[in-house]
Amino acid sequence: MRARVCVALLLAAGLAAQAAAQVTVEDEIVTGEVSLFDVKVEKERSLAAAMGLSLAVPGMGHYYVDKPTSALIYFSVDLASLFGAIVFYGLADAQEKNARSFAASMAGIWNAPSGEAYWRHVGAYMDAAEYNESVELSRGSADDLYKDPETWWRWADKEQQDKYNDLRQKARNFRVASSFFVGALVVNRIVSTVDLRVFKKKNLSSGVRLEAALTPDAKGTVLSLKTNF
Repeated sequence: MRARVCVALLLAAGLAAQAAAQVTVEDEIVTGEVSLFDVKVEKERSLAAAMGLSLAVPGMGHYYVDKPTSALIYFSVDLASLFGAIVFYGLADAQEKNARSFAASMAGIWNAPSGEAYWRHVGAYMDAAEYNESVELSRGSADDLYKDPETWWRWADKEQQDKYNDLRQKARNFRVASSFFVGALVVNRIVSTVDLRVFKKKNLSSGVRLEAALTPDAKGTVLSLKTNF
C-alpha cells in the first residue's frame, strides 16, 4: 500500500515538473538604464510648427526636428544678413547727412525744406534761380518754386556740386546694399521653410517604439524594437 502511494506521489511530482517546464517566464530585459518594456514614445513633431519656427527665425525649425547642422547654417546666414542690413543702413544714413551738411556749408543753405526732392534739386541745378526759371519755362506750378531766400542755394563751381552728388551716390549705394541684405533675410526664411516642407514627414518623429508581430511559424508573437533616424 505504501509503495503504491509513493509511486503515485512520484508520478504527480513528475507531471507537475513537466507542466512547470512548459511555462516560459520572461524577465524584464534591461539595456543599460533603458528598459525595453518601459519605452516612452515621443510625441510626433508637427511639420507646421517647424515651418512656423523657420519663418520666424530660420534655423529654429531645423533645430526642432533635430537637424542641428542645418539649423546652425540657416541661423548664421540670418544673423549675418541682419547685421549687414543694419550696418549698411547706418552707413547710408550717415553719408546722406554728410552730403546735406556739405551742401548747407558750401551752397549757403539756411533752412532746407523737408523732403528728398529738395536735395535732388540742389544736386541738379547750380542755384535756386536756375531751378525756378526751369519751373517757369515748363509752366510748372507756382507752389514748386522756392520763394523763401533761406531755402535758396548757389554752388561756387561745378566741382563742389559734383562732390555733393558723389556723396549722395555713395549714400544710395549703401542703401542698395542694405536692401540686398534685407532681401537675403526674406530669401533665407523662404528657403529654410521649403527645406522643411520637402523633409520627409516620417523623419519628424523620433524616439524608439515597440511593435508586436507574429513569428514566421505563426506559433507565437515577438516584440520588435524600432526607431527612426
